[in-house]
Amino acid sequence: MAAATKPRPKKRNEAPNLVAERLSQTTENYLLCLYKMREDQEFPTITQLTDYLRQLPATESLGTSVPSVAGMIRRMQKQGLATIGGDKRVQLTEYGLQVGEDMARRHRLAEWLVVRLIGMDLYRAHMEAHRLEHGMSPEFQERLKERLGWPKRSPFGRPIPGMGMDELAGQRMALDLAAEGETYAVDRVPEDDIRLLQFLVESEIIPDREVTVTQAAPHLGVFKIATATEEVSIGYNVAKKILVRTFGEEADLKAGQEPVREPAAIAG
Repeated sequence: MAAATKPRPKKRNEAPNLVAERLSQTTENYLLCLYKMREDQEFPTITQLTDYLRQLPATESLGTSVPSVAGMIRRMQKQGLATIGGDKRVQLTEYGLQVGEDMARRHRLAEWLVVRLIGMDLYRAHMEAHRLEHGMSPEFQERLKERLGWPKRSPFGRPIPGMGMDELAGQRMALDLAAEGETYAVDRVPEDDIRLLQFLVESEIIPDREVTVTQAAPHLGVFKIATATEEVSIGYNVAKKILVRTFGEEADLKAGQEPVREPAAIAG
């Protein structure tokens, strides 16, 4: 499908007209990737973006070479979606950020649809959501939000844009910085690696579950945590990708949605 030309300028809070300004699926995939990297305070160069895209499924048609990624970013520049600064880093424009937010919202609602309404395994939700996100109209999104009970975070802990902030107490940090002997609530897990995600799900290392650091020895490369079901060893490279939070004065384990491993039954 042909990419749209640069649209008229919009106000920041004006929703994109997804019918009149339909972008290609590849463009939408790039916007979602750049939006996620922005959430993580990452503003990549073309080379860094290429390395990131190589980790994603080939079915997403994102390109795996520097020339192909550079060509896509040039097209996005012409569409008013992205810019490249003097430091060679790619950033979303106001319009690009707006559409990126819409893509993140569609994708994360689709993840909940797959898990909660259809009942598929959590570790498959991210990949299945990629197949569903492109066809969601604004009306469908509104009905889906209502059916899901207005979730504020994805099954993997990322915020759903436009759904409000999840006021969970506690200090957030990467798991590799957690103190030995302390107990934390899992806040967010990486969703792009399906094999890693399957391991995390099976080990109960998922949002809003408790984990206790039983051994943290960076000089030995050993990091062990106890979950509700077992003690597991993970690499520091994996621990860096998992966010946890300390406990506040009130109970933290309340994500505003049912446990992700047990989809709620919803009447038709």
